[in-house]
Amino acid sequence: MKRTSLYDFHAANGKVVEFAGYEMPIWYSSITEEHLAVRNRSGIFDVSHMGRVVVGGAGATQFIEGLVPTFSSSQPAGKSFYTLLLNSGGGIIDDIIIIKRPDDYLLVVNAANRAKDLEHIRDLSGPSGVSIEDITDGTTMIAVQGPEAIQALQPLSAVDLTQIKRFTHARSRVGKSDATITRTGYTGEDGFEIILYDSGVEDSSLAASIWGDLATRATPCGLGARDSLRIEAGLPLYGSDIDETTNPIEAELSWVISKGKAGYVGDEAIARYGATQPQRLRRGIVMADKIPRHGFVITDPADRRIGEITSGTFSPLLRKGIAMGYIDAADSQLGGTVQVVVRGSPSQGKIVKPPFYDETMYGWKRRTR
Repeated sequence: MKRTSLYDFHAANGKVVEFAGYEMPIWYSSITEEHLAVRNRSGIFDVSHMGRVVVGGAGATQFIEGLVPTFSSSQPAGKSFYTLLLNSGGGIIDDIIIIKRPDDYLLVVNAANRAKDLEHIRDLSGPSGVSIEDITDGTTMIAVQGPEAIQALQPLSAVDLTQIKRFTHARSRVGKSDATITRTGYTGEDGFEIILYDSGVEDSSLAASIWGDLATRATPCGLGARDSLRIEAGLPLYGSDIDETTNPIEAELSWVISKGKAGYVGDEAIARYGATQPQRLRRGIVMADKIPRHGFVITDPADRRIGEITSGTFSPLLRKGIAMGYIDAADSQLGGTVQVVVRGSPSQGKIVKPPFYDETMYGWKRRTR
């Protein structure tokens, strides 16, 4: 079992469980308390288990163009963007963030997919002109999320965080560490993800110091709150909501496919999917009562099976069950009524478009505090 550079804090203060081959905190106080801290103030997450892969060399830009369906050559240095790794059939190998640095690309991949993604990337890299380096174990990654994320991180940052716009990044000092600060996250809230380049599992002192300082201004949060927050925001989880059997069209992720782009892995399959109506679509469901979970069956009011839940939880904001799942396209109209079979009993739900919260009050688009 692997451990991140912040394991000692997790073991001393939280409930540690196995996740993607790592010993990670599921919570410190409670999932609900940590969830609401992020929605209303700020929270910090150890996300060092996420894979970090540098793609460099003279052929890096051309290689990235052939790797993902999103145009990368036209992105300016300093940009971070969400995209997908696809197989030849258009199925989703992983959803990733690409950080375009001045001389190379830093790919942030899902922890459980790190080995698979590396194999996929290396198989496509060609004989020369591209270098691929896995820097995961030698670095630390911390997410600072919530409407007060700037206040939590700014005392440690050498750069004015207000100048880092959403989905851009800056190379700077965080505490005593050389770092990249990118305005991204997995909670629906405003916030940052920081990658510390000189503190990893072999030497965790700088990372531990930075985490401890952040914890005086933001609430340490575990994987439980990270999951409930991303479901409220309608963000897919690899292995539950998306995988190699799903394509970007049905997953409502077609917006990552740059118009007019070709020559990337899976482009022919994506063109076929785009020319036909999808058979199913990923949708949100708000329950009247009960809590939906992964694998629960979705039916229409006549008890005909029309889909399946892929992610479900209790929403601390709505105080009711919410879920995402795939529903037959013909039955997936927003505002429609469905049933979710919970322990053998159908419970009513309404089809909605995530996020599940009021975006004027919560999330990075909020207008009020």
